[in-house]
Amino acid sequence: MRAALIQPDGGFAVEEIPDPSPGPGELVLRVTGCGVCGSDLKAVGAMPAGTQMGHEFCGEVVAVGAGAAGHWKEGVHAAVLPVFSCGRCERCLAGDVAHCARAQLVGLGGAPGGFAELVRVSADLSFPLPSAIPVEHGPLVEPYAVGLHTARIAGIEAGDRVLIVGGGPVGLTTAAWARQLGAGDITVSDPVALRRDAAAAFGATAAIDPTVDGLGGPYDVIIECVGKPGLLDACIAAADTHGRITIAGVGVEPDPFLPLVALLKELTVRFAVYYRPEEFRTVVDAFAAGTIDPAPLLSRTAGFADLDDVFASLSTSPDDIKVVIDPTR
Repeated sequence: MRAALIQPDGGFAVEEIPDPSPGPGELVLRVTGCGVCGSDLKAVGAMPAGTQMGHEFCGEVVAVGAGAAGHWKEGVHAAVLPVFSCGRCERCLAGDVAHCARAQLVGLGGAPGGFAELVRVSADLSFPLPSAIPVEHGPLVEPYAVGLHTARIAGIEAGDRVLIVGGGPVGLTTAAWARQLGAGDITVSDPVALRRDAAAAFGATAAIDPTVDGLGGPYDVIIECVGKPGLLDACIAAADTHGRITIAGVGVEPDPFLPLVALLKELTVRFAVYYRPEEFRTVVDAFAAGTIDPAPLLSRTAGFADLDDVFASLSTSPDDIKVVIDPTR
């Protein structure tokens, strides 16, 4: 099969590698699309040459391993929670599979990912996609599961005044679920006009430019979806007394903040990462029922040969929200 692998210089090249085979309880999918995530942009520099990245993918079942029967058969289209876990420990049994001590993160160095024609996945963590969901929307299940998990960790309740810092895919999908959970005012803060303009399609009631307006406030719930130093302190300043702050941005640098302000307001600060199988099922059901429209998230599709350009443009340009790689292009 063809796969886009990281090269010694940090770029991607398409290579022919052996097809994967399913082990017990596993499937092999023919990838129909794999999104490029902000986490990929931050992680790519730490990945060794030969890594097969990509964790926002869906595909058509082409092989079924022993013990993965039931509704699994060739031709079924599926979205995937991109983890291999033991399935037996306390965390797995509670649905917290991403925190299994033996978890392998698919596409992020633990197991080969979706920037390939074929990918091996766990049948237990794969989710059939009804025919009502267009094929091009399959890769969007994963980012919407991130948004749902983030909104739930944030404890959004009916009538809450919500601020979402960052109008990328995590921020916008979180806004969509905040609307579903009954939030009152939902403000998205982003310096990029394209993302502010897109926010209304995801349920936001306002969009602000933090370089002009600051963050405003006070807010009951603040969700930070950027991961840059200084934002936690800014969120603390914008929170109301007894407010809740959730950090979903992937921060890779130290971020000093002044604890005194958070102390005096008696704020709660939590962190959110990954998702649970039940959240994938909720997203699939919402897509099929039409209660969540994923279409506004998808900016464009590209091919393997475009990966270097896509990574470069997403790192430096505001022109796209979500780009999906189609192995057939």
